[in-house]
Amino acid sequence: MNMTHRRSLALLAALLLPAAASALEGDVTLYGTLMPFFDNARVSDPTRPGLSPATGGATQVSDAAYTGVAIPQRFRLTSGTSNIGFKGGFDVLGEDLQVFFQVESAVSPDGDAPNAWASRNSAVGVKGKFGRAFFGNWDTPYKYPVLLVGAVRGLNPFDNTITANPGFGVPGTTTQSGRVNGKADAAFNRRQGNSVQYWTPELYGFSARLAYSANESRTVASATAPSISPTISSGLVSWAYGPLLLRYAYERHQDYFGLSQLGGSPVSLTNRSSTDQGHEAIAQLALPTGTRVSLVGERLSYENEDRAVGAVREYARLAYYALLQQRFGAHQVFGSFGQSDAGECKVVGGGACTVNGLGATQWNAGYSYALTKAADVYVAYYETRNDRSASYGVVGGPGAVAPGGDTRGFGLGLLYTFAATANVGAPKGSP
Repeated sequence: MNMTHRRSLALLAALLLPAAASALEGDVTLYGTLMPFFDNARVSDPTRPGLSPATGGATQVSDAAYTGVAIPQRFRLTSGTSNIGFKGGFDVLGEDLQVFFQVESAVSPDGDAPNAWASRNSAVGVKGKFGRAFFGNWDTPYKYPVLLVGAVRGLNPFDNTITANPGFGVPGTTTQSGRVNGKADAAFNRRQGNSVQYWTPELYGFSARLAYSANESRTVASATAPSISPTISSGLVSWAYGPLLLRYAYERHQDYFGLSQLGGSPVSLTNRSSTDQGHEAIAQLALPTGTRVSLVGERLSYENEDRAVGAVREYARLAYYALLQQRFGAHQVFGSFGQSDAGECKVVGGGACTVNGLGATQWNAGYSYALTKAADVYVAYYETRNDRSASYGVVGGPGAVAPGGDTRGFGLGLLYTFAATANVGAPKGSP
């Protein structure tokens, strides 16, 4: 390209930029949440070494996993789901169609961890009377309703982690763009990248969300491994009527091999495909007395298409969680209880498969005070008790939980939210 062409393009860009800016009109918001939590936490009473399926252990937990290693008591400062983001939208066809965007990143007021740009809900899409559709990295419809079952805004160590994961050291929440061949592959509380979502408008109290995460991480078959095509499909149906809110969510993980993280075999020529499914029902009732009750029931199932005799082929478990909140003006007291059963499993060939000690319980109690509409201070005690073979943890726990280990903690937190909005583009009615 010669110098004359470069100068012509530069001049054209200079002339068009003001016109483009004036054609776009909308609001852009800078927002964020800071929620440091100072607590004292520990993991105690893990199962001692020596347990095995033959002596009362679980088929899916190896003898070597029973380390008996506890995590000593410590004071910590954690950041929860602290974040900062930008969001906005611009009308493109009058007021009938709008392009919108959001870029949100995790931040660490405790100073512990670097955070990637756009590491939280980030997307670009369109919305109108038809609803909204977008591409990006976003909480799945399965995860969304659980976010609303919390005593304090954001996600804290004392919040629900008994549902949306099966234990076994699987994280209570995860952000991924595809299969990672790790514990996160079995998690159902997901922010999922490489995805497209559609949300319907509300009609007579009904609304729905659909999401699909593409098979970008599809592999190539070789002499020792099959080709796998990991995808996630997720859906949510909600109904609101006065103080009552009912929700049902379903999510399907194809070729994520979650069971391979729960004692199943890895991907191989005899283990070529997998299907993991989650079913979740949520009911919430908010009364004019300031009382709010939330109930969650869930079934998770994992299945490998394994042909090797003796390999774990299926595992499924049930769990529930209940939260009670009571407000008195700016004051709130809350408490919750959740439980996961040991479940059931099957092995190829019909041999014995035991789930001894894979259950767990979780509970917490706390108090919060609203300093302003944008700030809360709160205290909470939390505890997760694992049966002898289980390894359920808490969000942002003090470390990996050995089978049978119990996590306990108490702490003081401060939550602050902020938002500032600016109009971008020419005022309405301007020439």
